[in-house]
Amino acid sequence: RLVRFNVLAMSGRAVEAAGDVDTLLLDKTGTITLGNRQATQFRPVKGVTEQELADAAQLASLADETPEGRSIVVLAKEKYAIRARDMATLHATFVPFTAQTRMSGVDIDGSSVRKGAVDSVLAHVNQSAAAAHGTRPSSESIRDLQSIADEIAKSGGTPLAVERDGRLLGVIHLKDIVKGGISERFTELR
Repeated sequence: RLVRFNVLAMSGRAVEAAGDVDTLLLDKTGTITLGNRQATQFRPVKGVTEQELADAAQLASLADETPEGRSIVVLAKEKYAIRARDMATLHATFVPFTAQTRMSGVDIDGSSVRKGAVDSVLAHVNQSAAAAHGTRPSSESIRDLQSIADEIAKSGGTPLAVERDGRLLGVIHLKDIVKGGISERFTELR
């Protein structure tokens, strides 16, 4: 029966274990989704406007050629009429995403904007940004940011935190698109 579902059992023990399976977990990125996350919403922390968050997120994404980065620029343009800016005339230095930092951004005339994994942005704000700008985020803004990020994650989205000069601004909500026919495939599996 396993072969009909393109499952290759490597041992007798695997065949026996498959009979006991009542829950199947799938890696969703690229398996049940297209793996092409899109920005759908800017969620600011208290004391920050959506416009301010969108502006910073767009600025940090101008040189980001990933689908996520491009979608942030598009969302800021469509929802808030924020136009792209020329990085050269701004004398901006793009900070590319790395697996180590798990964030990217831009430095412009002594100012910095970063976007990325919530824990990475919080660590950056507490270390680098605080040292450079002499500010630390309030415990309220940290709790607010974490609450927004948790809500997005629980809904199946991906939260990206945004900060400017050590000030937490909010979270970008990224959503992935479910592949067509997935409902039917799950029905077949059941």
